[in-house]
Amino acid sequence: MTVDTLVAAFVLAPAALLRPTFGAYDYAKLQDAFGSALVEYWRSGTPVFPARLTTLVDYWFQWHAIKVAISALSVIVFALLTTALWRRYLRARPWYAAAATAAAVSTVLATGALMANIQATAVPLVALLGLLPGTTTDGKLTQVLSEMHEGLTESAGPHAGSPALTVLLGEIERYHWVMVAISATLMVATGLASAHFWKRRITGDPGATRVKFMHSTLGVITALTACLLLLLAGGSALSALEPATTLLDVIGAG
Repeated sequence: MTVDTLVAAFVLAPAALLRPTFGAYDYAKLQDAFGSALVEYWRSGTPVFPARLTTLVDYWFQWHAIKVAISALSVIVFALLTTALWRRYLRARPWYAAAATAAAVSTVLATGALMANIQATAVPLVALLGLLPGTTTDGKLTQVLSEMHEGLTESAGPHAGSPALTVLLGEIERYHWVMVAISATLMVATGLASAHFWKRRITGDPGATRVKFMHSTLGVITALTACLLLLLAGGSALSALEPATTLLDVIGAG
């Protein structure tokens, strides 16, 4: 399986696989459908999703679940490619080091895509909020977003106790705690991997220059990845602890 095939599958497969069940959604249609469904949900006065919103949440869940599978396969392919290229570097021409480093970085990027899609699959409603259009064709979304803003900023206002708002805040918290769990777990794993590579570099054969270079490169990549994951875990934790502020940022209502 080539990298081009994986990229094409990542971009095209979800829509193609879901079309028989949900019909064709382009970006604009999905935006408009979600904006209208959110208006209906907000004005329903209940925490239960209306049928249109349930359909969209199911669609987005399956969309990202398909991407989880493709992303996981991509991580495996890039990891195997990285291993193969480093082995060739150790046995053949030096230029394989650049290709092996690029493959290692690609593995990290594929892992990032996997993380994001796991998070979106776990809490698809919050992932859908990123698609909010500026308005809907009937103009009702602007009013709803204004009411949501009021409910988030005015504790004594008429919208502060909205059942829909309570659900959204809970989903925001869950969405970001999922990322905390994922990033913290991977941070520990990459931190241990980095320590292993540096240890192998130090204790290895002093004359094995290529082996030392390989371990140094992988040690740097995994250490930097662990630092990025630490920042991501911290940022996600802050977002989870302040769901109202996070939701305000997402809806962009002010």
